[in-house]
Amino acid sequence: MLPALLPLFPLPRVVLFPHTFLPLHIFEPRYRQMTAECLASHQHFILALTRAHEGPDLVPVASATFGTGCLARIVKTEALPDGRFNILVQGRQAVRIKEEPSNRPFRQSRWEPEPFDGEAPWPEDARGAFTESLFRFADRFDLTAQVKQLLDLDLAPAVLLNTLAMALDLDPVEKQFLLEAPGLLSLADRFHQVLDFTLHGRDMPGGSPA
Repeated sequence: MLPALLPLFPLPRVVLFPHTFLPLHIFEPRYRQMTAECLASHQHFILALTRAHEGPDLVPVASATFGTGCLARIVKTEALPDGRFNILVQGRQAVRIKEEPSNRPFRQSRWEPEPFDGEAPWPEDARGAFTESLFRFADRFDLTAQVKQLLDLDLAPAVLLNTLAMALDLDPVEKQFLLEAPGLLSLADRFHQVLDFTLHGRDMPGGSPA
């Protein structure tokens, strides 16, 4: 069983989704220590998108994050001679986070799983409309071959949508909007909104889907 308090790894411009994989290069001393402690114990931390951060990759210590992150499990590690790490993480599930004061160099948060209803059937007409928008998006950005490859994998619907969300070059806040979906049908509907929003130049009436 994982502890109720886990390391919090805030990142700009990066959203991790359940079932997907993400390579990370760990170079800051505080996150080197975080990685070493995770490897010596439970292998898990929480990755969360920072709410506002531009410029260099170093994230200010106090950068606020969204309230939903993704539980990440370290599945592969390369320890470098100077103390840095290359790691591969897999998203486990979306989690609600509540950051607490930390006695470690890195941030920590209490967490609880976000409910996700992945059992509801995806209606054929809704899936067809989504796929049509997906291919229009792929054609617009010259991604048709990559999208076809993903569709040919015959993944479960939630895994497919999360994999597409991870792979496509969407705005980080739009990806956060998808991560926070409470179920498969909501995720599919939100994803369809994001695709159409992007295809219309992100100037549809009503503004951002977030």
